Amino acid sequence: MLQASDAQGKVLAVGTAVATGTGSAVTSCQLLAKAASVTLKRDNVSYGATLEFPDAERDLCQLRVPNLPGPPLALAPAGSLQVGMPLYTVGSPRGRELTLGIGMLAGLRRGNAGQLEALQLNTAPAAGMGGAGLFDAQGRLAGLVSAASIVTGSAELAMPASWIAELPTRGRVAVERMAALPPSASSAGASVARPSVVEYRLLDRLTGMSRQVVYRADASPPDGALSFNNGGWVEKPGGEVVGVTTAIAGEFDAVMPPGGWAGEILKQKTVWSTRYSSVLGGMRVNMDLNAVAADNTTLAVAGRNLNVVRIEYRGFTQRFANAGAVVGNQYGHYRADAWFSPELGRVVRFEVQTRGGSLTGVFHINEVLELVDIR
Repeated sequence: MLQASDAQGKVLAVGTAVATGTGSAVTSCQLLAKAASVTLKRDNVSYGATLEFPDAERDLCQLRVPNLPGPPLALAPAGSLQVGMPLYTVGSPRGRELTLGIGMLAGLRRGNAGQLEALQLNTAPAAGMGGAGLFDAQGRLAGLVSAASIVTGSAELAMPASWIAELPTRGRVAVERMAALPPSASSAGASVARPSVVEYRLLDRLTGMSRQVVYRADASPPDGALSFNNGGWVEKPGGEVVGVTTAIAGEFDAVMPPGGWAGEILKQKTVWSTRYSSVLGGMRVNMDLNAVAADNTTLAVAGRNLNVVRIEYRGFTQRFANAGAVVGNQYGHYRADAWFSPELGRVVRFEVQTRGGSLTGVFHINEVLELVDIR
């Protein structure tokens, strides 16, 4: 059983960690969010744990747990996973240790390059099973339950255990990113003069068609804010988005995360998770994303070179044509990259790819949005 607490000792989350060997365990990163201390409990023994290798993009984290005994855990090779095979869930829902659930592998979700991106279960694990292990009939670890997926209602999707072998490499890269943001990332945009017009070009890569997207500043914006297109887009000076009520820039507007696509960068965070719902144009969209400030680079924008932070979003989306619907299996993998300019205080390029659903709920999106003028 895993327990995460804040600096005052208040319990923030309770879930499960799976021991992978002496002194180490893995769990869902979502359980560790904002935690100042982490404790693992087995029977009547408690162990202090510290984060060793974080991979927030995949919601998989490795903990270092001194004095935790345990033989090396056998992992089920990705090639051994077959649709229809039984899977046994072992976890600690709401602190109840060694709770067993029995289910079946319903599908293997793969990306465009054929890489394994998620395990699909036939039924969702019980509430509170975040971080629980999924074992095959030989007792090998096949996957882990993501706490983030349970929160968003997409708990039928789990993390493949084959990712554990990649944790040391990906975790070290994530730690190096902690100092990746320029010091001015959270404040430079606040000094940018209020623009009267912000113009983008939206390209639909599926059809090859492009169109102009224009945000025109309102004459009487709310106090201390910037407002465009009669209140259709409202932001704070510096780039944090307050609200979007009209989706004129395709996916960029339609599923805008709270605070905007660069919202957490403005708070000097380099890895984070975001789970939210968006309803625009009569359609409901549920988003379950992990974000990483991937790198700093220079990008040519509107005839000038700008220093930008590239933010990677990876995860899943669930979509319903009827905004009143809340259940269904219209899932799809989601991949987006946003290039944020601290100098301008806004995203200057946005690329997104997603596809999924079935029957009448099929969706396929491949778009690029580029800033072409700001004045």
